Amino acid sequence: MHEEIARILIENGAGLVYATNKAVEKGLRSLQDEFPHFHYELCTNEKIAYEQALSCAYASRRSACLLSTEGMYEALDPIMSSAYTGVMGGFLVVCIRENDVSATPLGPFAKLPFIVADTIDAFRSAVEFGFTISEKYETPVIIQATPLEDRPSAGSFQETASIIDHRASSIEHPVSSNGPAHFAKNPNRWAATPKFRYRLHNALNEKIEKIREEFEGYEGNRATVATKTGVIADTLSSLEFYDEDGSILRLATLFPLPERFVGDFIDRMDVVFLEEEYPVIELQIADRAKVRANKMQYSYGRDKPQEFMYGMYVVRDKLGPASSINMAHGIKKREPGRKVLAITYEDFFFHSGMPAFVNVLYNSSSFVLLVMTNRREEELKGVLRGFGFENYHHLESVSEAERFKDADALTVLFCRGII
Repeated sequence: MHEEIARILIENGAGLVYATNKAVEKGLRSLQDEFPHFHYELCTNEKIAYEQALSCAYASRRSACLLSTEGMYEALDPIMSSAYTGVMGGFLVVCIRENDVSATPLGPFAKLPFIVADTIDAFRSAVEFGFTISEKYETPVIIQATPLEDRPSAGSFQETASIIDHRASSIEHPVSSNGPAHFAKNPNRWAATPKFRYRLHNALNEKIEKIREEFEGYEGNRATVATKTGVIADTLSSLEFYDEDGSILRLATLFPLPERFVGDFIDRMDVVFLEEEYPVIELQIADRAKVRANKMQYSYGRDKPQEFMYGMYVVRDKLGPASSINMAHGIKKREPGRKVLAITYEDFFFHSGMPAFVNVLYNSSSFVLLVMTNRREEELKGVLRGFGFENYHHLESVSEAERFKDADALTVLFCRGII
């Protein structure tokens, strides 16, 4: 899968590709001899990968970064800024969905064009279209790809003559950006003060409306009208429980929403059911009188039981890399008597955990921090010693953490593996 994704990017002119997953790196490495013109790097975290690819796009080169959907949320700082500064060369942000975390809310949140693709053919079309949109409107484009298995092609949905034909796109393909790099110096854009950031904000809103018009003609948006009950879905897997003879709109361009295309479909229905995990499509539909969001009641407001392990209340990195350290510190300050076990991973600690750890040291926090390691335990110990901290212990088994549940001082445990 990773090699196929990388191949499609390179065949579409991506001269620089940055990734964080070792499996992706293997796919890129295998293509190096076949495509010697492109450069790739394995970066230590998602923020670095995004910023390096973004800098290349600043310099008029086609670039891409390959992240997981979960990793997208760890690069929010540059993602949010890049919507305003834009790019000069084509820039695709490909996030591969490997678990239940979806990146779809980042489209409207960051004001970046967002396309979903869950087949090889759909991904190939999304990359070609995404690079064109990115270069034409000087903006990053996000593509969310599920594991590209042999699924029915999105093209199996046939448009009917009763739906207005939005397939004819007016996009003019610009010249490839793989020529000499060129950075246009413009402080008002790249380092904008509030006055100029406001101008960029207005320009961004204008871009979004123009891209919305382009999305009206995207071939990956497919509709079939057979009955007066319709379904709008953003993935093929959402449709597996629906009758193939029903009315279905498979929407690939989630933001900005192609309003006419979606509106035409809704107008022909008596009722429309939305199948999406987050209300990305729903919140962009102005008139939702006919719309029923099936999964909303299941996706939100669920109370999850507290997790306990080895006599301690467990805190995990739910808010970002090594966020468990800050969360555990806050819990201990609120409830000093609670026994807390914060769990993070070595890469997360190097990503964001060091300043958090310094903070808990400075504020004399006391909880147990379990760092799951792979190959960098000695480096971690060196960092802690550099902070003047030596209350760390190596565990052969995670179950040994129970010995430290009554620790009355900040304690760091290292154990190899995943939990």
